[in-house]
Amino acid sequence: QKIQALSGKDKNIDSLIQLVGRIPGDANETATFMTTLANLFLQKMQTIIDDGYGNSEKEGKKRQEIYETMFIGKIKKEKGKKRVVCDVPLFFDISDWPRFSCRVADPSMGKLVGAHLPAGQQAGVQGISALEGVRKVLHLGPYPDPTLPAVGIAYLFSMNENIPCHDRYRLIGSKIFPSSRDAVEAAHGALRWCVAEERKGKTWQGVPNAKREQDLLIAYLEEKPENAIELASVFAAPDVKESETDEAAYESKTRTACDALRGEPGLNDSSQVNVFVISKVDPGRAQVVLSSAFSIKNIIQSVKEWRTAANNRPIFSLWLPPIKKGEKMLHVEPMCPSPTNVMKSFQNQWIKNGLDKRDVPGVALRHVYDLFLGDAMIAQQTASNFLSLSLQRIGELLVGYSGADHTSDAIKVEVIKKYSPDTRKVVLHGISILAIALYKLGIKKEVYMKNSAFNVGRMLALADKLHCEYCINVRGKNDSDEEKRKSIPAQLIGNALMRTALDNPLKGLSLLSERLLIYQAWATKAQGEKIGLAKWILGQMGRVSSDLENADIPKQADDAVKAQIVLGYLAHIKNEG
Repeated sequence: QKIQALSGKDKNIDSLIQLVGRIPGDANETATFMTTLANLFLQKMQTIIDDGYGNSEKEGKKRQEIYETMFIGKIKKEKGKKRVVCDVPLFFDISDWPRFSCRVADPSMGKLVGAHLPAGQQAGVQGISALEGVRKVLHLGPYPDPTLPAVGIAYLFSMNENIPCHDRYRLIGSKIFPSSRDAVEAAHGALRWCVAEERKGKTWQGVPNAKREQDLLIAYLEEKPENAIELASVFAAPDVKESETDEAAYESKTRTACDALRGEPGLNDSSQVNVFVISKVDPGRAQVVLSSAFSIKNIIQSVKEWRTAANNRPIFSLWLPPIKKGEKMLHVEPMCPSPTNVMKSFQNQWIKNGLDKRDVPGVALRHVYDLFLGDAMIAQQTASNFLSLSLQRIGELLVGYSGADHTSDAIKVEVIKKYSPDTRKVVLHGISILAIALYKLGIKKEVYMKNSAFNVGRMLALADKLHCEYCINVRGKNDSDEEKRKSIPAQLIGNALMRTALDNPLKGLSLLSERLLIYQAWATKAQGEKIGLAKWILGQMGRVSSDLENADIPKQADDAVKAQIVLGYLAHIKNEG
């Protein structure tokens, strides 16, 4: 009766009025109706789940998890106590909902109903709502405590009444921050809607924080929050299918999301996407640690530039294990990293040529967004910081892995096994981060790959290769791969001088020219089928020497120069060997 009384007051609540009118009023009829509805719901859910999952053991576990989540609940821990929480929202709606301007399940429906209820039906304590600044019926008692993905149980407003200092001014709970009943219900409903499981990747996604824990990212179009565009996947790492890599999934999702934003009716370049991140700062509190808004134009342009910037690098690739057992090894190049990939890359300090690491606090997500989505000035400042931090934390790994990569193809696979697949992924991300930072600083590959700094790195890499060929052909006892591997020292000549060159490029190159004489002399005089690669290396050294002949080689290197030396040292040459 209360809902029917709202008829004609607002066309946006007509769908709810229609729904109420279709539910029987008689108690016996209602019981039969609800039983029939429940059976139909269970049958439909079973059909959907069965159609969506196969018969394998893995698929069966997924199916079971869905049933448990929806109908039984999950055990949650709070303050050392366990409780079963079944908080999957179930909305009734009408089958002909497209005819109406607002769906029953729309987050705004609760607020619309509250705004039109007669005053007598909104009985309660009136006061000024701190959220809205107007006099309304206030929410009394504790604020709602929804269970959020990644974060767990979180109070909309938390003030523990058992802590004496909180009651200093004789105010506790909702009295400290009085809000209207409508505002609290709307905020609670909107939050639960945003984090519904079916909206993962669209309006929410888990993101790592600097403490290696998970935060909750929420992103939505301000004008059309109910859209199906996977916006959250633009600002974090999307879920990955078995048949693709993290980076490939991110490139695909961002491209699809940008295309959808361009084609979404009713939007323009200034339409806003709101983004905020909720973090569990302690067992009793969750806080918003990032809150920002980006225009559609900014997002589309930034995604395009991010992909271009990630490709601001020389040729490079490495081998990774196959995604599925029995398949071939993957030959992978650096790709466009997600903000999550960037954050994770800074969570370790790599040491001992990248063979060991130490856990360190990572970077904040907001700094990654400054690099990704910030204006030119902010992006440049952030790029300088990221360049410095990349060299400090990942530089040792990049140099160490490159030294292993410069060994002969016949033994390279065994040598690089010292670096785990996850470590090799950090190498790929590290290269992309250096490329992006240089791009944001206005240093493009078309120019820097001809610079002296890049060629210093190239010369050191060629020195490694020549040293390796010398060891295999002169020190190796026979042609077996085992003997070839034993003949190679722990550190090749170019790798040994990389630290010197990063500090003083001119000195590093000068020392290299002295130590390289014996290997150059051997490669010049040696003959036979097995020294073809050595002869090719000499030819490449001649080209690099020619480029360096009249170049201004610095005695000191800033971070941009160091990054170019590292990228030159990492670079693969087309048609190498």
